[in-house]
Amino acid sequence: VVEEFPAGTSKPFRVQGPSGRYGNYREDELVAEADLLIPLGSLQELIDPKTGKLRAAERTCYYLRFAGALSEADATILEGVLEMESVVIMAGSPETVEANAQLSAFRRRQPDLLVLPTLTHTDVARLIAIEVEKRGYEGVGEGDVGTPQLVTVLEHIVRQRFDEQLIREKNGHLARDVLDLAISRKNDRTWADSLDSKERFRLTPTDFGLDVLTVEQRERRLQEVEAEVASLVGWGSPDDALAPRGFFTTLRRQLSGKVPGNGGTSSAA
Repeated sequence: VVEEFPAGTSKPFRVQGPSGRYGNYREDELVAEADLLIPLGSLQELIDPKTGKLRAAERTCYYLRFAGALSEADATILEGVLEMESVVIMAGSPETVEANAQLSAFRRRQPDLLVLPTLTHTDVARLIAIEVEKRGYEGVGEGDVGTPQLVTVLEHIVRQRFDEQLIREKNGHLARDVLDLAISRKNDRTWADSLDSKERFRLTPTDFGLDVLTVEQRERRLQEVEAEVASLVGWGSPDDALAPRGFFTTLRRQLSGKVPGNGGTSSAA
């Protein structure tokens, strides 16, 4: 809810959804969604530190990512959770799951085991794109929210920054961790900008740790290559398309957008 209208009939609220669209709703139409999956850092979080008693809610679903071996104290907590008709979804690598399979609670009640495939670079990019939209950003680099270009830009970033081993270890957590770090870098980059600056609502590949050359840096690199090519002997004339120097001249024109014969340039927004 971003704005409450002046007092009146039905107490209308103005609401902005994840897609950015607005809508008006009555007070009785706005129902808070229950937490479908409550994350846990450890099973000990379900124990009241003062009384030492279990404080798990009834018919609730918890989520725990294995950080190591579970203890028999954890087994007692799991049995208490089941008595409350609640469940704990535990995730981890196959090796970690196997190491905890002999826990007494698991021997008494066989858990359901679901093997999930490792995410691909494209999967991670799509997860980041979803989170970018949910957090209210307009896009990343040249990719706007709600367009395929956003996933393309993010997939390039993910492929450049992370290998399959890291994705296998972090899985879906990688997407949120990467985005949190990018937002921190963006905040450092835009802290002096005005509150309504567009830069505050758009991330860049640099925020994700990807080195991207500016226009000036690209031009300087091209000039360095041109100087080196010009110093070479026996590479022919720049006007000879079959000679090496002619090839680099043509390539330079293509990269700079210059069209031979009219001296102009072409650009794309």
